[in-house]
Amino acid sequence: MQSYIPRKFNKIAIYSCLVIGLAACSNMPSFDSPAEPAQTELRFVDLQKFDRELYASLSQSLPTVEVAFYNEVTPNALPERLQNWMAAVETGGGNVKVVPPKSSVQPKDPFLLLSLASTLWSASKTAKELSTNSRFNSAVGYDAIIQLKRDEKGTNVVEKVIFNKKPAATK
Repeated sequence: MQSYIPRKFNKIAIYSCLVIGLAACSNMPSFDSPAEPAQTELRFVDLQKFDRELYASLSQSLPTVEVAFYNEVTPNALPERLQNWMAAVETGGGNVKVVPPKSSVQPKDPFLLLSLASTLWSASKTAKELSTNSRFNSAVGYDAIIQLKRDEKGTNVVEKVIFNKKPAATK
């Protein structure tokens, strides 16, 4: 028993699939050229828009780009999106440094910095994957500082993350 499908239906199905496929490709974000304006101060929001904004700022080789937060973020709960940028800094030869609050010599919890280091290490496991993503290449040539502060409860939280352009190597 052979089924009969009109040729016209086959052509419509093929053209429909082709149009849908092309439309899907055109909506994919491109990080080849920054569409967002470069900014020296950003607010972290766990969306692709943040990646585009940070990419645009780092691509313009701004000397300093600061990332602040809308909500309190503990160093142990640094968002994965930001961890990926930290891993990209390290993969590009930069350093990630944690600066404790100015008012204290030692953190309240001695394991705080150790657990933050393990968090950053887990992010660095994805460094090979990140190197294939062109947006993270903009972090090459930067160091990152995770500036901590104490909240009203006495807990260390991330005040901001600062990306500093490394000075050009002199020959």
